[in-house]
Amino acid sequence: MSTHPNFLGFSLLTVVCIAATLPVYGKLITDPVEMVGKLDNTFVVILGSLTLMIATIGINIVANFVSPAFDFSNVSPSKISWRMGGMIAAVGSIFITPWNLFNNPQVIHYTIDILGAFIGPLFGVLLADFYLVKKQKIVVDDLYTLDTQGSYWYKNGYNHSAFYALIPASLIPILCVLLPQLSGLANFTWFIGMGFGFVIYRFLNQPLAHAKSAMTKVKIQ
Repeated sequence: MSTHPNFLGFSLLTVVCIAATLPVYGKLITDPVEMVGKLDNTFVVILGSLTLMIATIGINIVANFVSPAFDFSNVSPSKISWRMGGMIAAVGSIFITPWNLFNNPQVIHYTIDILGAFIGPLFGVLLADFYLVKKQKIVVDDLYTLDTQGSYWYKNGYNHSAFYALIPASLIPILCVLLPQLSGLANFTWFIGMGFGFVIYRFLNQPLAHAKSAMTKVKIQ
């Protein structure tokens, strides 16, 4: 909950500062480092630099550290703690050398577009599963059990329908990135993947959704 004001506050501050560069400097400056470098007041420069540091640390810890730490930990909770998962993410991020990605506009576009091609379908599957298949009903206790009779055990502990939906839903937007004929759609891979993931997962689980709906009606009666 506390992260929302953090994101919102720095987002608004960024938009206001960038918009102010146009009337002040005669051009739109989107690079915060360049923006701070144009200031001739030492106090303001220090304040701006500290703001950038706090924003970078605060937002990146929440968005790019906490989540992967849990992800790595969930792979093998008995062997990988949350702290170890965070260290894996931190060390791994160095080997990715993100500074090289941003130095090459073409590479960063490929990276972001392909990343969106994988993340979009995941979101689409989650939406379809929660709103259309599960009908916004969650069995909380079953989320934390390895009981084979649990609602989320599926088959051998894996939701195969999700995998079957993710594969084509990811490949289609990836083709938009790799094929020159579809390059106009490359910037929309997240949305394309989300749409295909949503539709394919819903199609694969259509009989299941009808069965659960029928069971719910029987229980109500």
